[in-house]
Amino acid sequence: MSWLKRLSLGLLTFFMLLTLLLWALLYTHAGVKLALWGAQQFVPALSVRDSSGALLKGFTLNGVRYQDDLMTLSSERLTLSINDDCLPIPELCIRELTLSGLNFAMPSLPQTTDEAPEPSEPLAEIALPLPIRLERLTLDDIHLNILGNQARWQHFSSAATMVGSHLTLKPTDWEGIALNLAPPAEKEIQAQTQAQAEDVAEAYTQTKRQTIVLPNVVLPLKVTIERFTVKDFLLEGKTPQKVNTLTLVGEAEKSRVTLTRLSVDVPQATLEVQGEAELKGEYPLTLKATSKIAMEPVQGHHLKLAASGSLAKLALDLALTGRLDAKIKGTLSPLDADLPFNVNIVSNHLQWPLSDTPDFVAQDTTISAKGNLDGYAFTVQTKADGEPMPAVDVNLKGKGSLSDVELENLTVNTLGGQVSGNAQASWAKLVNWQGQLNLTDIQPGLEWPQAEGKLSGRLRTSGGLTAQGGWYVKLPELNINGEVIGQPFNLAGQLDAGDASGKGVFELVTQGLTLKHGPNGLSAQGSLKENWDLSATVKAPDLAQSVPGLRGRVNGDLRLSGKMAEPAVDLNLTGQALGWQDLAQLKSLKLKGRVTPLPTLTADVQLTAEEGSYQDVAKLKKLNLLFQGTEAQHTLSLTLDGEPVSTTLAVRGSLDRQQGWQGLLQRGSLDTPVGPWRLNQPTALAYSFSQQSMTVAAHCWGQDKASVCLSQPLAAGASGQAALAVNQFGFALLKPFLPPEVKLDGALNATANASWSPQQPPVLQAQIRLPAGGVRQQAAADEPAMTIGWDQITLNADMRNDVLTADWLVAVKDNGDLSGTARITQLSGEQQLDANVRLDAFRLDFLQPLVADYDTFGGQVDTNLTLSGPILHPQAKGIFKISQLKAIGRKVPLDLDRGEIVANFNGYSAQLRGELDTPDGQLLLQGDANWADMANWSTNLKVNGRELEVNVPPMIAMKVSPALEISAAPKKAEISGNVVIPWGRITVDRLPESAVQVSDDEILLTDDLKPIETAPQVPFEIKTNVMVRIGPDVRLSAFGLDAGLSGNLKVNQQDKTPLVYGEIRVDDGTYRAFGQELVIRKGLITFNGPADQPYLSVEAIRNPNNIEDEVIAGIRVTGPADEPRVDIFSVPAMPQQNALSYILRGRDLDSESPESGGAMTTALISMGLSRSSQLVGSVGEAFGVQDLTLDTAGAGDDSQVTISGYIYPGLQVKYGVGIFNPIGEFTLRYKLMQDLYLEAVSGLDSAVDLLYQFEFN
Repeated sequence: MSWLKRLSLGLLTFFMLLTLLLWALLYTHAGVKLALWGAQQFVPALSVRDSSGALLKGFTLNGVRYQDDLMTLSSERLTLSINDDCLPIPELCIRELTLSGLNFAMPSLPQTTDEAPEPSEPLAEIALPLPIRLERLTLDDIHLNILGNQARWQHFSSAATMVGSHLTLKPTDWEGIALNLAPPAEKEIQAQTQAQAEDVAEAYTQTKRQTIVLPNVVLPLKVTIERFTVKDFLLEGKTPQKVNTLTLVGEAEKSRVTLTRLSVDVPQATLEVQGEAELKGEYPLTLKATSKIAMEPVQGHHLKLAASGSLAKLALDLALTGRLDAKIKGTLSPLDADLPFNVNIVSNHLQWPLSDTPDFVAQDTTISAKGNLDGYAFTVQTKADGEPMPAVDVNLKGKGSLSDVELENLTVNTLGGQVSGNAQASWAKLVNWQGQLNLTDIQPGLEWPQAEGKLSGRLRTSGGLTAQGGWYVKLPELNINGEVIGQPFNLAGQLDAGDASGKGVFELVTQGLTLKHGPNGLSAQGSLKENWDLSATVKAPDLAQSVPGLRGRVNGDLRLSGKMAEPAVDLNLTGQALGWQDLAQLKSLKLKGRVTPLPTLTADVQLTAEEGSYQDVAKLKKLNLLFQGTEAQHTLSLTLDGEPVSTTLAVRGSLDRQQGWQGLLQRGSLDTPVGPWRLNQPTALAYSFSQQSMTVAAHCWGQDKASVCLSQPLAAGASGQAALAVNQFGFALLKPFLPPEVKLDGALNATANASWSPQQPPVLQAQIRLPAGGVRQQAAADEPAMTIGWDQITLNADMRNDVLTADWLVAVKDNGDLSGTARITQLSGEQQLDANVRLDAFRLDFLQPLVADYDTFGGQVDTNLTLSGPILHPQAKGIFKISQLKAIGRKVPLDLDRGEIVANFNGYSAQLRGELDTPDGQLLLQGDANWADMANWSTNLKVNGRELEVNVPPMIAMKVSPALEISAAPKKAEISGNVVIPWGRITVDRLPESAVQVSDDEILLTDDLKPIETAPQVPFEIKTNVMVRIGPDVRLSAFGLDAGLSGNLKVNQQDKTPLVYGEIRVDDGTYRAFGQELVIRKGLITFNGPADQPYLSVEAIRNPNNIEDEVIAGIRVTGPADEPRVDIFSVPAMPQQNALSYILRGRDLDSESPESGGAMTTALISMGLSRSSQLVGSVGEAFGVQDLTLDTAGAGDDSQVTISGYIYPGLQVKYGVGIFNPIGEFTLRYKLMQDLYLEAVSGLDSAVDLLYQFEFN
């Protein structure tokens, strides 16, 4: 029994050791090492840098490499992890299979002599005895090179399961793929494709074709694809193809294939597909697809496709929507040998180009085709119109096969007529065609009004290809007759052309081609073969009959002669009395010469023209252009005598068709409005064909001391350089372009150097120098001249590396300097500015002549501003200051003794401060502005002052105390505050012309009798809210009224019309009416709307001290100002004539009193004279007498009619004659000084008086 124990113990120990060994191999790193050692023993070319893990728990291999004569493989990392928990199930579970950094190359296939295996029976089913689950598969950074075909991708991740015969692919992502096919493979694919196409074409052209029988396909397993996504796929090559994303979801089992979703996104379009099919029998299927096109020019269009039936008879329904609209329905039998089909296309709208303004539009289009490859019939109907063509209505009916097509009936209704015809074409052996067209009553004037008429005719044509590879076209009949713009029209003739041999031997033959329109015509006859003999003649005695607006006559001929290899073209064309409308005219034009284009160009051509003009811009006296010579040596001379420019040029040159052209500008002169300019030396010219650039040698154009030069050779092409210099260009040359009152002195010196190339930004250096000079402006000889001069003006600019820098200095004579610097970056992008502007002690005294109303004007400007930021929206920092401001004048409303205005800029904001001193007080300004947002800028200004005297001679003198706030923003301006007028004197002798309004119904018209918009264009919506306070010491003297004014007015504006609200009281005054001084008893002017529509309520009575019986009599004015009502009233009430007597005479009517008639006479004369005062004043001005007036004076028996006026400033003459006592009285008054007069009176009594007037309150 002991041996049995020892045996049992030995076996137990063996199995334990075996188990332990097996466990160590499967669950420790030793197993991995042992497996690698064994693999390397069998495969010496295999190497692994290092490893980790265990066989069943998961292991990682780093630096795997294999290389032999046929292939090379390397991988940075390989990881395999198996889930051993699944083994008892039993099931094979792979947690992870990761491969990264793989490079595989197989330049060629191994040589083999094995014969191709015999085809085997298809597998009925593939089933695994053990389920397999792959939980994660990752392939990253993969590079494959197989037979020169390179593929690489960044990331691939997937998972899969297979249970029995069911394979399921879990969500899969494949990203960053690039595929580059080997060039030989591309050629093979093209050759294979071409061969297949030829086989298909040959099969279709065989007499008998076989119906296709499809095999029944049964898959050996069931495949389910939950999601397969491809991202960023690129097929490299001459025309790269890119796929943004591709997503596939589907299932296949036995013969059924279900496509749940196929989504494709490429730069050209997007595609969504769903469908299913049975791969047996006739392959029944259903398919739905939608696509959005992103490819030019049909971007934005949508396609929708529905297919049903089977491959034996497939029904298609396709719809295109967008700017192009079309629906296609039909049936197709792809398996049938004859390929029967039935297709209908309907479109409501087709256009080209696909823009908002198409040139061509087709509507109501219907295309039908039915038949098979042996024969089919089709019809086309459409209506089309477009910018370059007239509207057409097309009907087409035809039939055809694989070898020919026939248009049985073509009808086009257009231009009020019809074009009809037929045509046939065949390509069974050689391509040939024939056809004819008939025109009936075509009216071109319906589309082109300048070609009104009617045409009819016929043309026949035929042509084809020859067996030698050539071609021919014949036009045996061309005959179109009719009438165009009132003249008979005929186009007739015959023409044959072709190249039968296909070797470029072109032939053209015509027995005659004629085009006649009225008296004008063109004809050609002859042939162009081995020997050329063709002539054309132009006879146009009256161009106006054929082209409205064009006038004159043209005659000439053209002849082509000689051998084809050495032809000659003789041209002789003359024109007389040519002109185009009223714009241009030319007395004579002649073109004559001979040109031999082959084998080398030889020409002798002369163009002459005389006495022409273009509007009032240019005049031509004579033009002579002569070209003579050969390619190797030729000359061109130009002589132009005209206005504003005359020139003479002579060029000699040589042409090399391979290299280019070289020449020499031998002499040149230009006579311009700024004087004559002459070329200083012969100048070399050249043009290079290879570089496509022009070269001009250095030279100058000079006039006296002035010159404009190319200081270095000019190279002008894609790359090049130029150096320009202007020397001593005197401003006196600009005199013809300046107004006569402006005189400009000085000269200009400038240089500019530039270079450019496609690879780099252009480089420019420029300098401008102006020595001492100036500008003087004097409007009239008796007016002072405005003069400003400078000691020097300099400007330097430099542009390179997309940056422009500049600095400048303007040194004004006897004044301050304007200087600055600027730097602009990113010239080709969003330009950025960095600049500084300085103005130091710049006096404004020189502007005095421009403000003639000011006797004294002056000031000083100082500024130092820094600009930075975007060039269209820079920030500004610094100060702008106007100081020592002084403006005094007798004709201006406000004198300014001293003033200072300062603006401080701080980025996108600024603050304004101003102090303006006047003789009566100080006007203060304070404001701010902000333009951080240019679309929402704002500015505010406050104006304050106290009792500032404002004078507008001779009418207004007042004191004003403003307290206003003014603000502005885009499309909006607001004014608010108070204006107080405590004192004022308003004297109106007559209304100024500006106070006379134009009639409301006045309408101004243009030359085309269209209304002119006369309303002022105000860019702002103005809002005002201003209170005007008048009084207590404001008086008005106007048209007989002398009274005080007081009250408050509110000026309010919400839209375009300002409105005024408030009351003005008229008190303490008199009103002269009916020849009497009436006392204002009550006066009130009420505003409640527009300023020119106040309401009046005024009573004026006769002075109670000059009226009897304690009666009150006067006039009452009430109602709106434009239609007031005037009434005579009295207290107590009495008849109108009695009240009028009290007003005029101060007492009641008394029929017994002889004085009553005289008083009434005086009153009537006074009333008449008061109506004629304005007319008398105008007559006086016509005779040089100012303020001529006709009036009455005195009372009772001393009443007079007087006439007075100023014959010299300050000297007044007056003459009066008594109404009841015809004794004259002459008065002479002279103003010695303000309010002091010397007066002499001669009449019944004579006197000399010294008068002084004053007023007191």
